[in-house]
This record gives sequence, C-alpha cells and structure tokens, in this order.
Amino acid sequence: MKNMGDGRRVARVEREIQATIAQFLIRGFRTPLPGLVTVASVKMPADLRAAKVYVSVLGSDKDQETALELLQERAFEIQNYIGKELKMRYCPKLTFYVDHATEQVLKVERILSDLELERKSKEPKEDSESDDE
Repeated sequence: MKNMGDGRRVARVEREIQATIAQFLIRGFRTPLPGLVTVASVKMPADLRAAKVYVSVLGSDKDQETALELLQERAFEIQNYIGKELKMRYCPKLTFYVDHATEQVLKVERILSDLELERKSKEPKEDSESDDE
C-alpha cells in the first residue's frame, strides 16, 4: 500500500525538476529553441526513475517538432544538470512531449475573446437623445 507521503514527495520532486529544467533552458541551453518553449508539467512514477516532461511551444507545428527533437537530443545533458542541482540519488530518465493542454487553453481563450468582440459589435449604441426625455 502506498504511503500518503509518497504522493507528496513525488509532487515535490516533479515541481523541482520542472523548475530545474526551466532554469536549464534559460541558462544552459546554448542552441536557440524555436518558438517560445515553456516547461508545462512533469509527471513521474513513485520510484522517481523516469520523468515525462510536457513542454508547450508557442510557434508553428514545425517549431514544436524541432524543439522536441532538440530537447530529446540534449536529454542526457539536462539529466546531468538535474543530478548536480538537485543532488538526487537517481536522476530520472527524461522523455519530452508536447503539452497540448496549453494549446487548447489558448484556442478556447481566443474563441471566447472573438465571441466577446462579436457580442460588443452587435450591441446597440447608446443615443445621446435618450437624455433629452
């Protein structure tokens, strides 16, 4: 049976790894990544030996593909950085994925914004004549 502390520990390590990878992308990633790359989330099993790293890439589909390839090529280097920064007994094996949830949120926000603009453009404009009555 799982210990309640295990879930909290996994969540804490996921957050630390997410922040450390983001730090590496800012400071240590010499190859410019296409688009704007953000580490959206990290998911790990209880043994902490693997990490699925979800990144959002603002840019074209080609930018997403290129960024993912570059990240996966440099995964070992990023793992070494995590190991040094977090002083973990075992450094997790990183696998990168595109986070489509962020993309979906942006699409929904865009649609809502468009609907709001459309609604405002259809509202009747207030007349100054109504003040005379």
